[in-house]
Amino acid sequence: MAHALARQRKGLSVRVLVVPNEVPWPANSGGRVDVARRLGLLKSLGVQTALLSWFDEPREGPPAGHAYTALHAHCEAVHLSPIRRSGAELCRRLAWLGRLPSHAAARWVTLDHPAALRFAQAFAPDVLLLDGLYGAPVVRWLSAQLGVPWVYRAHNVEHLYMRRQRQQASSWRARWGITANLIGLRRLEQAVLRDARKVLDISPTDAVYWQQHGLGHVQWLPAMVDAAFASALARRAAQPPDWDVMYFGNLHTPNNVAGLRWLIADVLPLLGARPLRIALAGSRPSEPVRALAAQDGRISLLADPPDMATLAGSARVLVNPVLAGSGVNLKSIEMLFSDAHLVSTTAGVQGLSTEAAACFQVARDAPAFARALLQALDGPPPDAAQRALRAAARSMHEAHALGESLLSDLFEVSPP
Repeated sequence: MAHALARQRKGLSVRVLVVPNEVPWPANSGGRVDVARRLGLLKSLGVQTALLSWFDEPREGPPAGHAYTALHAHCEAVHLSPIRRSGAELCRRLAWLGRLPSHAAARWVTLDHPAALRFAQAFAPDVLLLDGLYGAPVVRWLSAQLGVPWVYRAHNVEHLYMRRQRQQASSWRARWGITANLIGLRRLEQAVLRDARKVLDISPTDAVYWQQHGLGHVQWLPAMVDAAFASALARRAAQPPDWDVMYFGNLHTPNNVAGLRWLIADVLPLLGARPLRIALAGSRPSEPVRALAAQDGRISLLADPPDMATLAGSARVLVNPVLAGSGVNLKSIEMLFSDAHLVSTTAGVQGLSTEAAACFQVARDAPAFARALLQALDGPPPDAAQRALRAAARSMHEAHALGESLLSDLFEVSPP
């Protein structure tokens, strides 16, 4: 740490090649948002970054022009590879099963290795940042080719997270895909955690989990909420609420879909026929979510909203009904920056710091969740003590609290 701080004081910088699971724009899911905000933080610190990543062409198409604009505004250089899901590509992925989980195999076999190496050599990074697990084979290879160290940003205990996703998947196709990804996943994850020069975990709970498994170089790096998001939430919160209850987050992953099914089928009936304005806001709503929203006339489905912060600031109560997961729910951290009442399941606050979890009304079952909702709807806004508790919890997720720590971590592992 002292060496890193000395380099900072001398005005020296560090060049970082960031390798996330997917292109972080549009930032419409927790994982993407975490990467996008970290790139913004690195730019604000004067760090030169390049990005090497993938996009899912059949499901989302190539990145739009505004995504490229955002990428080039944050990164000095960008190299993107398509995952096309063609028959030949799927066969190559299957050939790697047993050695790599499916999601990692997809990124390895779709990469143009000579072009990627030329790109990395031209950028000449001091350190590689593996931001999410599935680019690990590529980062290991580039590290060996370039002779530079690498750091891992852990978003979950991935093998546990994927097991829970499989349990909650509603279609055989989704379950099959997750099963293929579970093959060798724990082995890859443990090897990455063992071999990374440093591991920056999104969750203090997960960091302790790995430390108890003998990995002493794992430390907590909190997720950041950027000032623009926090400011938009605060500006809108000063106006009368448009919505009584709101959920925001992606509307397609199995754990989120299962949580919304539980909210709509098990919790809302306990509120009776009470007239409520309920919003489900988020990206890429799946057909099951659309069907769930149509079951209750009080629910409005707000698909792919352009300004989630302003929208979330317009609710009296924000809810997180997720029933399972790993790491942290980024939406729960973002909820801390609201002045709304906050209601969550136990799973929704797992992985948060003790200070952050204390800001929520936490319910273990549907009747308790319904009671918490009614109490929040009928009660006054959060009082001064609650607001002070929330301000203290969110301070550890602000950029000024995280910038020096992240820069020090990168300097510590990069060559002098």
